[in-house]
Amino acid sequence: MCKNNKLVVTKDLKIRLGQKIKYFRKKLSLSQEQLAEMVNMETKSLSRIESGHNYPMYENLVLISSALGVEPWQLYFTEDSKDIDMMKEEIELALQKDKDKIPALYQYLLMLK
Repeated sequence: MCKNNKLVVTKDLKIRLGQKIKYFRKKLSLSQEQLAEMVNMETKSLSRIESGHNYPMYENLVLISSALGVEPWQLYFTEDSKDIDMMKEEIELALQKDKDKIPALYQYLLMLK
């Protein structure tokens, strides 16, 4: 059981790291191609990192964070108070994955009015 929990944590960490890289990249209005070029990386490799499929090598993590103007730890650190744009992006990703939740979410939003 512990082994399965480790796999889940590892996958979640890769996904969060990828989301943070994508968030900071978009905040700077950079395309994947532009960021990949800045850090001398294949666009496909950056895409796999942002989608949570791969971890970057340490050297690439440092280059990516530098190009994004953040410290490497900021790509791992999750805050309780998230930026509104990041929250919106997480909601959009969740709804893209499970469109069946849209009617329930819509009803909830109507109740908040």
